[in-house]
Amino acid sequence: MPHAVILANGTPPAADILRRALARSALFVCADGGANTARRLGVKPAAIVGDFDSVTPETLAHFRDVPQIRDSSEDRTDAEKAIEYVLQQGSFEEVTLVGATSGRLDHVIGHVGLLCKYLGRVRIVMEGDDGRAYVAGTDVKLDCPRGTVVSFFAVANPAKGVTTENLRYPLRNRTLELGLEDSISNVVEATPAWIRFQRGALLVVEVTGP
Repeated sequence: MPHAVILANGTPPAADILRRALARSALFVCADGGANTARRLGVKPAAIVGDFDSVTPETLAHFRDVPQIRDSSEDRTDAEKAIEYVLQQGSFEEVTLVGATSGRLDHVIGHVGLLCKYLGRVRIVMEGDDGRAYVAGTDVKLDCPRGTVVSFFAVANPAKGVTTENLRYPLRNRTLELGLEDSISNVVEATPAWIRFQRGALLVVEVTGP
């Protein structure tokens, strides 16, 4: 199934981060002010979605031939509105959320919440200059290069039976619980590495920056 990319209104990512994501995407949507970044980087979205409190009039005029879906409801963020729009367009294997890992802290935390909310509907990956994050409900295969730093945390409920392979600090049938027991700054020793678990869900962060 195809991939989709959503550009959020956080701190703009490095241009190569966005272009790499777009290279494998079938649909590109901007969440509100993310369209300002798209305009600056010279990439054209298939739609702009949000309450339009961040996108500039100049950007809307620049993308006058792009569908502009205004949604002023206050019960969802612009990023979530964009995700819902994407899911209405068809079936996607993965949605990459760019421009969502930095900027206002409350928005960043809200974006992490979206990873949890859509688990079971679609895989959402937050991609940033210093890494990527996603929530997994089943075993995780890590194809990262040797030396990649990986952290993972239980979300919602404890993750039970957590066992790792090819990580520097091994876990064997452990129970992880957010704030009580996590695996922070583990390191890939060989590829592929695995995080296997019997119950629960894990927030996984693959660190690619310094």
